[in-house]
Amino acid sequence: MAIEVTLADGGRRYYVTWGRIQDAVDPAPVCELVMRMAGGQAVSARMCQTLREAAESSEAPYFYEALTHYSVQSIPFGRGYARWRRKRAAAMERGHEIYFCGAAEPGGT
Repeated sequence: MAIEVTLADGGRRYYVTWGRIQDAVDPAPVCELVMRMAGGQAVSARMCQTLREAAESSEAPYFYEALTHYSVQSIPFGRGYARWRRKRAAAMERGHEIYFCGAAEPGGT
């Protein structure tokens, strides 16, 4: 899933992550995590309706690198899924498993 973060100056940043790992329906928890990663300039975050939004944005030149990062990993189904999901949620809380798609580091120029 792609998350668009709006900055105080009107700029936008895009991030790719596993999706609504924290809540199967509500995108707010993952948006809040991504806003923390985006830094103090972030004023809002929203889940993109499609990946295309980020893919076509000039602010996300590394979108396909992010997508590839996630596509080579497998998601277990059945008995192993709950454990996998908990591990992803914990990693995301620590700032991992959230891929910044821009050319500059968050908070940089």
